[in-house]
Amino acid sequence: MLVPIQVASQRSGVTAHVIRIWERRYGALEPVRTGTNRRLYGDEQIRRLQLLRQLTECGHRIGNIATLGLLELARLLQDGGTTVSKATPREPMPPCESAPQYLEACLQAVTDFDSDGLRQLLHRSRIQLGQRCLLVRVIAPFIQELGRRWQDGSVRTGQEHLGTAVVREVLLAPPPGHQPRPGSPEIIVSTPAGELHEIGALLAAATARDLGWQVTYLGPNLAPEEIAACARARQARAVALSLVCPEQPDSMLQQIQELRQLLQPHCVLIVGGRASSPCRQALENLPVHWVTDLPALDDLLIRLEHDLEPTRSTPWTRRIAD
Repeated sequence: MLVPIQVASQRSGVTAHVIRIWERRYGALEPVRTGTNRRLYGDEQIRRLQLLRQLTECGHRIGNIATLGLLELARLLQDGGTTVSKATPREPMPPCESAPQYLEACLQAVTDFDSDGLRQLLHRSRIQLGQRCLLVRVIAPFIQELGRRWQDGSVRTGQEHLGTAVVREVLLAPPPGHQPRPGSPEIIVSTPAGELHEIGALLAAATARDLGWQVTYLGPNLAPEEIAACARARQARAVALSLVCPEQPDSMLQQIQELRQLLQPHCVLIVGGRASSPCRQALENLPVHWVTDLPALDDLLIRLEHDLEPTRSTPWTRRIAD
């Protein structure tokens, strides 16, 4: 009996969104198509979805198992041992020597639901590699890859939340012994009202702090007048906003315009993040500085601190998720 994707989703435990991704990106399934191009699934395909879901929950990458046959998937599940959701003794984490090794170990800790292990890895990489490398080469790509794996269904929502929560905790805590330089400029960091994703803003705050700036982090989801009031009270040199996936882009554009009007002329408005490009095109003539990665933010803050003219049209290409 053939059933539509909604029924296949209920019976397999895989969301319809993930089913479509597994089909298009990995060729995991070939559903029957009706005359109106609707997907239909048989019992064998639903069983296949169940096996793929169970194996990804055990830590297998969907890209490695998507094209295996039913018997191979069943045998792999039988040989795979206990799933990661059950309590098992954790082996000691292997030593890491480089940022790519730390990145891979952090992703494995998320797969294992090992929040303590992830926290230890991030603290250890800060000590071994330094704060700058931790931000640019470990945390930023970790968050990006975590989001990608969640999108394709190889990471569960709980695992993604665990990883994000630990990163937030680490970024909120300044490095031990850190003190801003006397007389250093101040930056206010937040996200516009309606933007709840804050990792990009936390990365921006940590970057500024690492450069010796005084940082006031207001948290996410704040109206322009509240951000501007803080900037005026603190006589801030800059305000930084992070945009990730605004559901109402017109509202975001309006908020950026309003905030720029409320800020004092000497206060620079910086906007960055995954969703900043459309806003940049719409507000090209507004005195706003657009950044799409941490090195670009580095360069801008250094220029501002030394009263150099910031460059607004540098073609940055490396992008950072938040």
